[in-house]
Amino acid sequence: MKLVLRLIYFAAVFGFLAATTHGETTAAPYFQTVTTGGEKSGDHLPLKSSTAEVKIDGTIARVSLEQVYANTGDKPMEALYVFPASTRAAVHGMVLTTGGRSITARIKEKAAAKAEYEQAKTEKKTAALLEEHRPNVFQMSVANILPGDDIHVTVQWSENIPATDGTYEFVFPTVVGPRYGHGSAEPTETWSANPHLEAGSPSTATFSLGVQLATALPLAEVKCTSHSVNVDFQSKSTAAVKLVTRSGEEAANRDFILRWKLGQDRVDTGLLLHKGEHENHFLLQVEPPKRVTPDLIPPRDYVFVLDISGSMQGFPLQTAKDLLSQLTSVLRPDDTFNIVTFSGGSEVLSESPVANTPAMVEQARIFITKQQSSGGTELGQALERALKLPGGEGRSRSIVVMTDGFVGFDKEVFATIRSHLGQANLFSFGIGSSVNRSLIEGMARAGQGEPFVVTQPSEVKETVTRFRDLIANPVLAKIRVEADGVELSGIEPSPYPDLFANRPLVITGKWNGEPKGRIIVRGIAGNGAPFEKAIDLAEAATKGTDHPALPVLWARERVRHIEDALITHDGRSVPAAPLETVREITTLGLTHQLLTPYTSFVAVDETPRSFEGLAQTVKQPLPLPAGVSSSAIGGTSQPIVANGSVPEPGSIGLISLLVALLALQRRRP
Repeated sequence: MKLVLRLIYFAAVFGFLAATTHGETTAAPYFQTVTTGGEKSGDHLPLKSSTAEVKIDGTIARVSLEQVYANTGDKPMEALYVFPASTRAAVHGMVLTTGGRSITARIKEKAAAKAEYEQAKTEKKTAALLEEHRPNVFQMSVANILPGDDIHVTVQWSENIPATDGTYEFVFPTVVGPRYGHGSAEPTETWSANPHLEAGSPSTATFSLGVQLATALPLAEVKCTSHSVNVDFQSKSTAAVKLVTRSGEEAANRDFILRWKLGQDRVDTGLLLHKGEHENHFLLQVEPPKRVTPDLIPPRDYVFVLDISGSMQGFPLQTAKDLLSQLTSVLRPDDTFNIVTFSGGSEVLSESPVANTPAMVEQARIFITKQQSSGGTELGQALERALKLPGGEGRSRSIVVMTDGFVGFDKEVFATIRSHLGQANLFSFGIGSSVNRSLIEGMARAGQGEPFVVTQPSEVKETVTRFRDLIANPVLAKIRVEADGVELSGIEPSPYPDLFANRPLVITGKWNGEPKGRIIVRGIAGNGAPFEKAIDLAEAATKGTDHPALPVLWARERVRHIEDALITHDGRSVPAAPLETVREITTLGLTHQLLTPYTSFVAVDETPRSFEGLAQTVKQPLPLPAGVSSSAIGGTSQPIVANGSVPEPGSIGLISLLVALLALQRRRP
């Protein structure tokens, strides 16, 4: 008996240590296997379906995403579901439908919304809470889903879609990839501790999507590069696009990407106005001058930073290797380059820049080919090493990062880039079917470069060509926006960075008074010639001043600008936003009905439900993005038991150990 007591003591200590260790890494994703006591796998997972309806009018998309939550078990549940949206999404509405009643959600300060939701949950009322964790990552919580319930929650957002090189692109992300946190995640951030299905395991929820596309000019081409679709051209300038899901095909494990071109490669530019009750807003898109490639380009130094972490195994890493090989092949004879690879640590091709000679390119190819994926994603450390490498003196330096972006410390990365601003431009390449676009775009914005996304190997050649043309020189530099005869305020972005890509300048802001006067955009074209474009407000007003999406699109850009400003130029990310910043963002959210880091949507059905006890919380497991292997998640699997819950970390090991020890004791003579 004494031995048993000792064994129980040691088992308890072991369990405590296991639980403590888990607590230190609560932001880590993990695998979740489904076991339902002999029933069909996945029967008790809450998300039943997601249906997206998209209406694109000119360059503005309005998205309605309906999520249906069901409870096919025998106990009440609370559903938690982490899902993505576009990095441009301005989320401005939510509706909860239950029992034949529809409740329009209210926007509230984040803490107040959470408190109202928790109170409703305690009072056994059905409720929904929508929170923002990243500009493109959100969490839906639905309380008190009773057995037999079907609860519908609809989320609404708007976004602007500019053209690049004459092509428009609408992206609808379908899944949030696992995030590597390296122990730096804030204690309050637990969303990334999300369950994922094993690679190749299908989602238990269905997904459908339809797009109604209407343009001001005739359509020349409409295609989807990621999924099978039906395209019905209803007129010269309208088309209906419907996702086609084949039997056995998983549609919600990669970005949905729709691209279209207008006739003669034209782009839809101009000025949109909205006259509101208290404020007026505008959205201006100006076509830049044609790219001019000078005959004499100064020698450049490139540092290529390649992610070889576990999540890059397979298709992403091989695609990145192909991309890197082709990028080195387009360097000029007098350019220099270097390569840094990273996972948990980093490795460098050379401690000094290497000349662009056939011998060194071959050495680089061998260095790239031998890389194998494994380990964590210490992107910040790799950037520090790349930025400190010699070779930028007397040359224009570019840092080129290739990664899937599956990290949870975005602000740290942005701060590292900002701390070296002026030393190099940074160009980011997202590699994979469902990359972290917020990180990819944020890195390029912080480094005053441009982002690229490569979702499949067939896009490598075209991407390399775009990069080669883009780095030659900016399309437009030293951009400034001026007013003539009209008062402007709140212009975003401000200041406007140099424009490398061949895309319209997108400027949003507020105007006062009557629609008159001019907005003037000035800058320096790639050939050094002055550029000027004047747009008349009175002329724009003849096309209407009722564009209700403009205020919320402006507010979203303003929030992004404020958040970027929290990352200082000396490389420090502000650990907690100053009170005045929180107030400004909160005011923007409350005024414009906008989801932000400090405002959330909450909807409560005031009719209490009748049941015993408390609802069991269930996290909806996510499929791994297509092409991402199970090595992206370093942890072990956790089972879902029959009611859909996950046993407390540490308890499984503790119980198993106790059972084994007691069995051993029973076998003693």
